[in-house]
Amino acid sequence: MNKVSIVVLVYNQEKFIEKNLRGIFMQKTNFPIELIISNDKSTDKTDKIIRDLLKDVPKNIDVVYTNHEKNLGSTPNFYYSLKKVTGKYVAFCEGDDYWTDENKLQIQYDFLEANPSYSICCHNAKQVDENDILINDNQFSSIENRDYNTLEIYKNWQVHTTSVFIKSSVLESDAFKKTLKDPTLLYFDTILFMSATVSGKMKGMNLTMSAYRRHSVGLSAGTDIKRDLRHNKLDQITADFYKNKIAHHANWMIFTRSRIDFWEAFRKYDFPLAFQHLKWILRKYKILRIYLLK
Repeated sequence: MNKVSIVVLVYNQEKFIEKNLRGIFMQKTNFPIELIISNDKSTDKTDKIIRDLLKDVPKNIDVVYTNHEKNLGSTPNFYYSLKKVTGKYVAFCEGDDYWTDENKLQIQYDFLEANPSYSICCHNAKQVDENDILINDNQFSSIENRDYNTLEIYKNWQVHTTSVFIKSSVLESDAFKKTLKDPTLLYFDTILFMSATVSGKMKGMNLTMSAYRRHSVGLSAGTDIKRDLRHNKLDQITADFYKNKIAHHANWMIFTRSRIDFWEAFRKYDFPLAFQHLKWILRKYKILRIYLLK
């Protein structure tokens, strides 16, 4: 049977990492698993908890655990982990999230094995708070039983990382190498899923098999006009590679985000930051012209 690699990124998640690993350990599979845990120099008790839990790792799971000597940052830590992958397939579950269905991996494995024209599949994820209580809107998004295309993944940001199962060959694709080459990128998950759709088709499954934890220290928590500059960089890389409708949407996103952030920085008298957003606005002069005409 083909091996499946699981990538778990961890940083200061002493409260959550046990539930994460228990969700992996409970998986019922007929294939071997490579568990890649990359601890980005946590300053709490995360490392000790991981080492204690790994004493009870199931026999079908080989563990590759790294406790970094210095903090890399989320995106470089992700790149580091992907270089460790040796399985035919890759699944993801960040340290504060967890899987809820013991058959999750087997279901997705069986689908990709039986459908070689597909390179990626995903499912629904419920949303919980720090205490595992369901959040009002419950699901991260609504994934249907159908194929998804690159544009709608990008426009809707509806695929959660805990739900994704991809062919590792995607990591050698031109789309992956050209769009995920910058260690300063703010996000890396959606742009990876997009690159997978270039290598093959994408299947959505209307099953809820994981939990996404929303909390105050999460990467996507809140808004930040300085952080948005990094988001602009990601959108520009996306526009440059994919062109056409995706590029059009990316350019509108950059312009709209920068226009809002420019005025926000200006009102706060943060003129250097306002100027950085103004430069992005002027780079999108065609969109600016349309906006002014409207």
